Amino acid sequence: MRADPSDGSASGQKEGQVEPASVSGVFRHPGLLLTEDDATRIRAHIKAGEEPWTGWWKKLQADSTARLGIKPSPREGAYRADHGSDRLIGDIWRAWSLALCWKLSDPQDNRYADDAVATLDAWSSTLKEIGTLPPGSTSHDDHTFIILAGIQGHQLAQIGEIMRTYSGWAPANLKRFQDMLLNIFASVSSWFLSDGRIGSHANWEMASLAGAMAIGVFCDKPDLYRLACDVYAGNNRGKLRTFGNGSIVHGVYFMHPGHFGQWEESGRDQGHSTLGMSLGGDVLEMAWNQGDDLYGMYNNRFLAAAEYVARSNLLDENGKTYPLPYAREHDPSQPHTALWTQVNQSFGGGPGSGRNAWEPIYNHYVNRLGLAAPNVARMVKLCEPKYGGSSDDVWWPTLVHRRTYVGPTRPASGLTAHLRADRVVLSWWGSAAATSYVVKRSNRADGPYAPLGTVSASELLTYSDVPARGVWFYQVDAQGPGVPAGSNVVRIAVPGEPRLLLPLDGAYNTGTFGTLFTAAGTSTSVEGTLLDGATWGEGRLKDKALVFDGNKASLQLPQGVFSDLDDFSVSLWAYANALHWDTSLFFAATDAYSCMFIAPQSGPGVLRFGLFGATHNDMQAVDAPWAMPIRRWVHLAVTLQGNTARLYVDGTEVGKSDDILLSPRHVGDQVTFLGRNWAHPSFNGRIQDFRVHAGALSAAEIALLAE
Repeated sequence: MRADPSDGSASGQKEGQVEPASVSGVFRHPGLLLTEDDATRIRAHIKAGEEPWTGWWKKLQADSTARLGIKPSPREGAYRADHGSDRLIGDIWRAWSLALCWKLSDPQDNRYADDAVATLDAWSSTLKEIGTLPPGSTSHDDHTFIILAGIQGHQLAQIGEIMRTYSGWAPANLKRFQDMLLNIFASVSSWFLSDGRIGSHANWEMASLAGAMAIGVFCDKPDLYRLACDVYAGNNRGKLRTFGNGSIVHGVYFMHPGHFGQWEESGRDQGHSTLGMSLGGDVLEMAWNQGDDLYGMYNNRFLAAAEYVARSNLLDENGKTYPLPYAREHDPSQPHTALWTQVNQSFGGGPGSGRNAWEPIYNHYVNRLGLAAPNVARMVKLCEPKYGGSSDDVWWPTLVHRRTYVGPTRPASGLTAHLRADRVVLSWWGSAAATSYVVKRSNRADGPYAPLGTVSASELLTYSDVPARGVWFYQVDAQGPGVPAGSNVVRIAVPGEPRLLLPLDGAYNTGTFGTLFTAAGTSTSVEGTLLDGATWGEGRLKDKALVFDGNKASLQLPQGVFSDLDDFSVSLWAYANALHWDTSLFFAATDAYSCMFIAPQSGPGVLRFGLFGATHNDMQAVDAPWAMPIRRWVHLAVTLQGNTARLYVDGTEVGKSDDILLSPRHVGDQVTFLGRNWAHPSFNGRIQDFRVHAGALSAAEIALLAE
């Protein structure tokens, strides 16, 4: 989807637009945080004397960083430990202000352009290396040069992308500046993104994402840009790869009701959490300006995080912090010890911290799309008067990003329904113009719908229902002057229904075919893919079964089977010739860091069902007293209902845990295997009759499957 540069543009592709840059490899210039259309729009606001653009334009012109005639101070090495990088950062601030003064002046004042490119030329002709420690230092290297490469690399690219439109910048000097960014900065960011490093906090990878994306666009390097898009999206392009905490699939560790997304660093501190918002907003805005809608990915998942982080920094009417839901999570930098159990809301700056984080987020979701983002909106209002200089953030965010919504008033949208402990938990995105929402239910998709309750626009947008058994449909009506009624309709079965039936018995020569039932009530035929020597052998009932060789053999299933499931059940028949530690009968995952599995022998040597969202260090598991029996057919089943997981062998419960917070939709299923997991040898034995159920089956229903 290509971004509409006008004020208040809604999502959707404009007539005549080309494919997004992640597909075409063709970039729009200038096309990072400030496009040509943006500059035209801002100049028009300033010429008309409109606020807040005019006020911020005057502040920019009066700021010391926009003063003409100051010489840059380039160095051959920019190192964090001796504060030599401060010279680079200071010149970045000045060059960014000068570039904006030139681009937004009317008529354009080339004195600013000349000073800006002189600064870029000075650094590109001098800088040879960035690092944490200067040569010869014996101090501890904390490798924070990775952050320097990403953040300052992306900021330099922002300046270069604007100044490439200045005819007075010599082409040879422009090329030298691009080469400097590619060789010194992007080489670090692309290396760091090449394989996910979950042991680093989100900001390390977010910085690298910003650097790789900005430099990729500025230097016309499609592979570098695609790398950033893919890492953020958690798109493995069919390969087994891992993603770090900057990827949105890990950065939002847990989705609470009301589309409230717990950010990976929320248990750490708010200084770092808000940095994630600053870098994330920049990454998403750059992609939007190249036609890629990362903002909307996974039902606006980044907005879910922004609303959560914003509320973590706000105070209620009594001056107290808000209570916030929190799913325990391990500190990734202390994987074997530190466990976060609550939001750390102790950041001293609080709502007045002034970090330049909120403008891109607010102006996209609210002023482009007309969605409600009440906590982000409050942060904008509180922080805008104190927006200032930070080496982490891009300056002058209100001037660059502020928009006015002129589109049609939006209804409620993004409604989802999940079954959790036999309750239907609804969440939706609000309309910027709504004052409240009416939740409705029907036993037919086309109604009529009966109202269940009303939720104020000031509250978390969620509602829990406990209907009778059956199939139900839900819709939410936004209330307010001129607000359209009628969100999308969602369907859910209570207490559940089949999701996947995969016989794997060779009947009628169907091989690996099965039936997938969707949450919308439709069904389709699906086929698994036999990999690395998986074959057919003798089944349980004079039929066939899949045979796995204990080496690499597996069956890969299509993704999407588990993506919307909280309460669920999974079952299969298995025959083990022998056991290998930590192999898997069943494995569904985003990657090796976030998954669920059934292992015949794991942990203390027992049959285990487990889930983890940030490596095995935060595993939540239910164990049998012993390992899976071998040399006979065994029926295995797992149910999850609310926080209670039960493990069954041959129809009998053998393990239970009431402390399971994660569920399939939190860990993802981009990669799903039968017979193996991410890294261990495959199962040595046979499997058939694999089933997935939306909702937790009862003990009696499990016993019937085991007959």
